[in-house]
This record gives sequence, C-alpha cells and structure tokens, in this order.
Amino acid sequence: MLHQAQNEADKNVGRFCAIELRNLERLHDALYSPVMDRLMVNVTSTGNLGLIWILTALILTVTEPRRRFGYSMIIALLLGIAIGNVLIKNIVRRNRPFFHKNYKLLIKQPWDYSFPSGHTLSSFAAATTLFYMNKYVGMIGLCYACLIALSRLYLRVHFFTDVFASMVLGTGLGILAIYLYEHWIFLYI
Repeated sequence: MLHQAQNEADKNVGRFCAIELRNLERLHDALYSPVMDRLMVNVTSTGNLGLIWILTALILTVTEPRRRFGYSMIIALLLGIAIGNVLIKNIVRRNRPFFHKNYKLLIKQPWDYSFPSGHTLSSFAAATTLFYMNKYVGMIGLCYACLIALSRLYLRVHFFTDVFASMVLGTGLGILAIYLYEHWIFLYI
C-alpha cells in the first residue's frame, strides 16, 4: 500500500515537472536571440552571491542618512542565506531543470539545489528594503530584481515555482529585516 502511494506521488511530481519544463522552453523560445543570451548572462552574473546587493548595502551603511537601510538590507540578505540557501534548499533538495533535460547552459552549471532561487530571493529581499527607504529607488530595485529572476528562468537553471516562491519569500524577509532592525537591532547600533 505504501509503495503504491509513493509511485502515485512520483507520477504527479513527474507530470508537474514536465509542465514546468515545457513552460521554461516556451519562455526561452519566445525571448531567444543572441543579444538576449548575452544580456541574461550579464544580468544573472550581477546577482552571483548577491554581490550587487551587498555592494549597495555597504554603500548605504557609510552614508549617514541611509545607514539604517544598509543595515536592514544586510539583515535581509543574511536571512535569505540562512533560510533559503542553508535551510530550505537542503530540506527540499529539488534538482535543477538541466538535470531533467539536457540543456546547453550559457553559464557555469550551478552546484546547489534549485528551490528556492538564491539570486531571486536575495534580489527581492534587498529590493524590498530599498522600496521601504525610497519608493522610486525601490521600484528601480524591484525592476532589477525581476530582471534577475527572468534571467534565472531564461538560462534554464530554475523552474517557475523556484523563482515565484523566492520572490514571495524574499519580499517577506525584506519586510522582516526592516522590522527586526527598527524594533530590536536599532537599539544597539
């Protein structure tokens, strides 16, 4: 009985994965061009290790009127690493799309699991703190975060659900980071 239930669950996961792979192919085919290939590789590389967001946070921490937003962004990025990359990725252990299909990757093959997307999570966590600081700057940050998320799909290193969940989780962690900084950490810094 248990074996039969497991086989049924595997079939459903297989069907869902097949739908996600088809959607990835549709997205890639709809947007494909050599220029888009170069653009998406460059955009995704700015999100590597969250470096663009770390640099932004460090710049904010040395500018007196914006220091608290820099610290909030650092907290958001650290929460993203702890919750997304360390905890959730290692619990879910979802294989990346190229594990299921033999895609020609334009970037170095990522070594970790697919769910959630670390690039997307860190981008939305950081952009959320920017939005709280200044709506105009935040909208630019959120647009760039969306572009990074799109690059992860276009390059076929994440599924749509990886990216969507990361957008939601990143936004929530950005809000949590602002709350933590303003209610607890601000008392000590």
